Amino acid sequence: MKTGQRMFFITLMTLLLASVSLAQEKGGAAAALPAPTTVQQSKFPITLQSGEYELIGIIFDFAPGAGVPKHKHGGQVLVLVLSGEMTVREKGTERVVKAGESWTEEPGNEHSVINAGTVTARVAASMLIPKGGAVTTIIKQ
Repeated sequence: MKTGQRMFFITLMTLLLASVSLAQEKGGAAAALPAPTTVQQSKFPITLQSGEYELIGIIFDFAPGAGVPKHKHGGQVLVLVLSGEMTVREKGTERVVKAGESWTEEPGNEHSVINAGTVTARVAASMLIPKGGAVTTIIKQ
């Protein structure tokens, strides 16, 4: 495992452990609850240059017809559809991503997304961006 991947993995594990610790502190009774069931899991290989990165997590709600025009990101992105569905357009193709499914976006890859459905879609995006780098750049047509 390369250094950048190792750093990314350690950061994610640290955040997970901190979340578990906080949950246990807030309610001792919560520790007696049954463990969650994994419904869907995503992973993708990444190669990182050495340096500092920011791990950004965002939850978006897309009303029907809402979207982001053609754009690109400065780092790796993993998007999970929590509810509804999203249409991803890239490299001349279009695909519908439904609740529980995910997609990845490579740095510099131009794409657009839209909620072409009839209900609000909620997505969670995790972005690993080089410190000081552009999170999202809209492509002027």
